Amino acid sequence: MMHHNVFALGLEDNQRPTLSQNVSELATQVDAFPEALFMEASDYSQAKQVLIKTLQLIDVEANQFDQTLHSYRAYKDEESWRQASQSFFNLQSLNASKQKLITVVRSDVKDELTGFGPVGVTQVKAELKLIRLNAEFMFYFQLASFKAFIGDLLISPVPVVWVALKVLLVIWLLGWWLKNRKRFIAKYRELYLDNQPHPHIVHRTIWYLTKADKSLAWLVAITASLRIIASLPSLQHLIFLEIFTWWVLGGAIAVNLLLEVTYRYSRHTTPALKILRLSTIRYYVWTLIIVGVVLQISTRTLGKGTIYHWITYVFITWLGLITLVILNRWRKVVFERIASMSGKPNFIVWAESQSTHWLMRFPATLLAILWLVIHRFKHQVVSSLSNYAAFSQVLAYLFRVEVAKQSGDVSTDSNFARLKGKDVFDYVLPGNEDSELIDYGNEELKKLAQYLLTDKPAFCVISGERGIGSTTVQKQLLHRVKNASPYYINCPYEGYIPLLDDFANQLGLAHQDGDLETLIYRHLVQLDKPVLVVLDNAQRLIKPKVGGLESLIKLTQLLRSTGNKHRFLLSIEKASWRFVDRARGERLIFDWVTFLPRWSEKQIHSLLETRVNQSEAASVSFEGIVVPKQWEQDDTSEEQRAKQGFYRILWHYSDGNPTVALRFMRYSLHRDKSNDEVVVRLFKAPSSEELEQMPKPMLAVLRSIVQLEVASPEEVSECTQLSLVEVTGVLRFFQSRGLIEFNEQQARISDHWFRYITNVLDRQHLLVK
Repeated sequence: MMHHNVFALGLEDNQRPTLSQNVSELATQVDAFPEALFMEASDYSQAKQVLIKTLQLIDVEANQFDQTLHSYRAYKDEESWRQASQSFFNLQSLNASKQKLITVVRSDVKDELTGFGPVGVTQVKAELKLIRLNAEFMFYFQLASFKAFIGDLLISPVPVVWVALKVLLVIWLLGWWLKNRKRFIAKYRELYLDNQPHPHIVHRTIWYLTKADKSLAWLVAITASLRIIASLPSLQHLIFLEIFTWWVLGGAIAVNLLLEVTYRYSRHTTPALKILRLSTIRYYVWTLIIVGVVLQISTRTLGKGTIYHWITYVFITWLGLITLVILNRWRKVVFERIASMSGKPNFIVWAESQSTHWLMRFPATLLAILWLVIHRFKHQVVSSLSNYAAFSQVLAYLFRVEVAKQSGDVSTDSNFARLKGKDVFDYVLPGNEDSELIDYGNEELKKLAQYLLTDKPAFCVISGERGIGSTTVQKQLLHRVKNASPYYINCPYEGYIPLLDDFANQLGLAHQDGDLETLIYRHLVQLDKPVLVVLDNAQRLIKPKVGGLESLIKLTQLLRSTGNKHRFLLSIEKASWRFVDRARGERLIFDWVTFLPRWSEKQIHSLLETRVNQSEAASVSFEGIVVPKQWEQDDTSEEQRAKQGFYRILWHYSDGNPTVALRFMRYSLHRDKSNDEVVVRLFKAPSSEELEQMPKPMLAVLRSIVQLEVASPEEVSECTQLSLVEVTGVLRFFQSRGLIEFNEQQARISDHWFRYITNVLDRQHLLVK
């Protein structure tokens, strides 16, 4: 909206226009309406009434505006100009109110006002009348401005001369650049591109910009000149010419850059295809430029009223017609390319059959283009990722998706019923003390043995992801010790005091409700034979909050103070260890901290082989599993190839976590109702789309539960600094989606969602797996 000091030129301060009382009250009433998202039924009804009143006031003010302009044409008097300025000022405010009301009224009212019905046509006529009146007013205003400019020039030409000199300097710089640009561009290319095997992206970007250097130079020069000229008090309105400058020259720059990029990637195509691509770009870009200029002018003059919406509707129609023309021009090229491709989905086969139909050829061509773009993009991504070992897990995921497509969705097959409950453990056996040990963690065991199986005191930490097998590694270490008394303590969920109670019981200390720390300390100090204490799940002493390491610090201080002969090993999950390391890593000095690696494919395969029951009473069949052809081996049977392929999928999905792999192995068991045989079918993994889009506070709640292992709402509230009400609502949200499970008011991450949750938290840099 134009400020009133622009069109009040020549008026005294006490004559400058102000909003009339009716217009001012209406503007206040309009500003009081809430955003459309928070509108209630009563607000919609009131907004409609205010809109009707606004339209009536616009008609009244427009008629008065017309009369005052007619009076000014006849008499050229100051009073008529003041009244015309007052009407202009009121109409600007009313149009702004009308524009906001259009955005908050009901959609049917808006459609009626901006549509092509009687009301819409009436509004267009009213807006056209206002455009005519505004144009006439601005014409008189420009004459007054020019007269004022001449008057100022006769009084003191110095400001005008200074502005003219600056504009001449801009024009000289423009001419100098246009004259020497080729030499500078050639020199730049010689220095930074031709002699560089891999030019920096900044230099390549600058090189692309040189393809539109003329348009860029003119854009800068015209913009600078307009802003210099607009600094004169009587010519400040010329700044609005920037609209045309930026749209026209900006569009030319966009066209040049797009054509350059397209030409670069079309050098190996046929001339006809190259011309087709370039013409397509020109169609769309210049259409957007023309429509942008028209809409900008409409917005500047009357705001986003009925005419604005009519122009938008016309633009959409025009864009649709252009799209149909372009689709028809691309039709032959697209379907020629598709004809030579194999493995086409059914909808592309349908599109090919409709490619010559007089009407259906347009949607068929659009569908084919979209599929080609996605197909090409997918292959380029896969080709690029295949060159980097770090993305092998991503490629494996794509491989698993392909297997899922070939295998189909077993959940919709009525012949199969998934095994649930305790039955699954008859076919995939649970772990126990007698389970066959897998060759895992040998390097970590050797390093820990150098500290814990010698005669020297030691304090070590073993860390790894939950379910990685740290408990088994610790018990292997305890079985090897010969020069110390071994003690294994599984830290209770309740924390420090129950831990001391368990420790005292294992030491054989008779205690009442006395000081457990003193009791344990005296006993360990008096022992002649050293002890090796393995404290599993020590992360239960850690709370991810301020002061959350208090229990861990107390424990380490107690154990360190017991002398120079005992050895201690703490097991802390990696998710919690990162918190410890950042909070007090330098002050909690340990002799050695080791991290258990992820399991390899071979180790996961060996584990599954030992756990999958193949006895006659509870055998599992892999028959029917469809695997890609590149996995086939001549020296193995079909079922063996299927088993190896399925184990590989489990390894990739679990990301080397044996507990997750066993979980989804059990989740993949189905009973064939036709012969009562238990078969394996590809599991349906949870979707992480909703998790990826969750706000950070909700993800922080998940992270706290992962770190705490089990957590009450009060503990989560303390760790996340969220209110208890917020935490309770978030936990209910997670529970309804199966992300967490509750046991005696304690929340824990669902086994089914564990891998996806940790993956998302890791990608969001909220957790380290």
